[in-house]
Amino acid sequence: MRTRISKKQTNFWAAATAVWLLGWAVWLPAQGTATFEASGPSRDVAEGSIFEVSFSLKNAAGKRFIPPDFKGFRVANGPSEMRGAGFINGQSYSHQTWSYELEAGKPGTYTIGIAVVQTSTQTLRTQPLTIRVGAARTSKANTAPKSDDKVFVSGELNTDKARVGQQLHYQIKLYTQLSISDFDILDLPAFEGFYTRECRRFDTRTQYQTIRGKKYAVRVLYEMALFPQEPGEILIGSARVRLGVDQPGGGFSSLLGGTPVLMQTQPVKLKVEALPDPAPASFTGGIGQYLWKITADKDSCTTDDALTLTVSIQGNGDARRFANPRFTLPDGLEGFDPKARDDEEYETGEQFVHARTLEYVILPKQPGDYELLPEMTVFDTDSTRYRTLRAETPILLHVTAGNNYGKNLPVPDTLAAPPPTPSPLADFWETTGATLRSPWLWGSLTGVMLFSGAYFFWKNRRQADQPDKRTPYTEPDKAAPNTKEARKRFANANRLLQQDDPRAFYHELLKSMQLYLAAWLQMSPADLNKEILSEKLASRQVPAATTADILRVWQVCEQAVFASRARAEDMNGVWHLAQSALQQLDGKGRA
Repeated sequence: MRTRISKKQTNFWAAATAVWLLGWAVWLPAQGTATFEASGPSRDVAEGSIFEVSFSLKNAAGKRFIPPDFKGFRVANGPSEMRGAGFINGQSYSHQTWSYELEAGKPGTYTIGIAVVQTSTQTLRTQPLTIRVGAARTSKANTAPKSDDKVFVSGELNTDKARVGQQLHYQIKLYTQLSISDFDILDLPAFEGFYTRECRRFDTRTQYQTIRGKKYAVRVLYEMALFPQEPGEILIGSARVRLGVDQPGGGFSSLLGGTPVLMQTQPVKLKVEALPDPAPASFTGGIGQYLWKITADKDSCTTDDALTLTVSIQGNGDARRFANPRFTLPDGLEGFDPKARDDEEYETGEQFVHARTLEYVILPKQPGDYELLPEMTVFDTDSTRYRTLRAETPILLHVTAGNNYGKNLPVPDTLAAPPPTPSPLADFWETTGATLRSPWLWGSLTGVMLFSGAYFFWKNRRQADQPDKRTPYTEPDKAAPNTKEARKRFANANRLLQQDDPRAFYHELLKSMQLYLAAWLQMSPADLNKEILSEKLASRQVPAATTADILRVWQVCEQAVFASRARAEDMNGVWHLAQSALQQLDGKGRA
């Protein structure tokens, strides 16, 4: 019996056979000879730039790839692997590629060694690659990488030499003769050796510049403020930028933002010089252009008062290097470290500026007429020399004798020694002694204790039966210290004053003040800080001047103990300021 095959079935099997044969043709081994080659940049690369090398296997399937030694280069990315297959002139082929992104090191000629790949039937090796690395640019002038380039990007500094701490600016600029629809900064240099601040308000307007007889439209894509930290030669590496280049005639690609083109800047070098030695004694660490203004809150006072100088400083140097200026005062005046009222750093659109407002408290110790000539020294990067700034006019101060001038104020009795035991307390113990010795009293107390123990035993058993209803733990109240220890420590601080041991004196004075103030406010010393102290004293209507004196002594002592600013010449003034303030608290009475 013959089976008839329909025409529809015949067409189905013919199509299936064609698909099967086509699939085998795609997966058949390549008919060409297997090759393994290395490729790199076609020209010299610049120091610090990133370039690509690749190793391509054709007409074979790699089982194991062994990369070469990249000595002299840093592997920035890779390996990335790509595979493909197809037909050319009726013959199948395949390719397999391993790619690396390398960062060039110091100038010179380098050899990338042999790469090895193993297939199922053989082992193949590449030829070595020779890479020449040229020196990075040190000039801020711009030149196109090639004379026929219609678009390129450049990393530029506004100077090729700088001082440590000086502000300079790094820009990524686009030079183009084509229409650019968009851009994207992919990678920035590491900026090692710099303190950096990213600029947000730089000029993005298009300008025009002629290079090698060709006119380019120039635009700043990115800007960073840099502050060198150490002297020497610093290399700023490459930045990578992706551009959307519009093709002539527009078309569909322009609707998608243009054809993407990957570009990178050339590395640049900067020579950083140290500041000249020796630096003046009044040098603050300010490097660049600085302005300042000084005002005094009064031109006359008594020896019981204080003068406050307000100093406003503004400059474009490294804010982290700037130290508050210290002023030399005439004999008869005593000064303290300043208090920073404002300290900020902001961008003006051209540079970063740091501004600081300081308040200096000066205590007159002797009557008389004084002339103050505050000054500070900065390093002017324009003239490359130190420049001393002085007040526009001398500050004149007339001091008269105050009520306490010439008086040797003794240590208050309430601080120097413990007070005698009050007689009412002795009467109390005398009248209640007999009662305390009564057996009826102790019998009653024993009964109360037994009852309490039974109650707590019953309560604990009940809580064990109901574990979800547990009483939360409450930390016991911290007892306020007794003033007796504070008095002893305050007297000990007075003795250390005579021994001329600044650090020990300030440490003892700080602890004695903290103990006394905690006892006066009925607080624990551990809960007391300057903010809480200020609030507590204000709530008890302590005069603001007294509070300010106490906080000032506290601050000076903390700086001496924790910031190594123990100055022997300030000890006597700080002691009398603390003594006077605490005497006023004694006069007001305990809180």
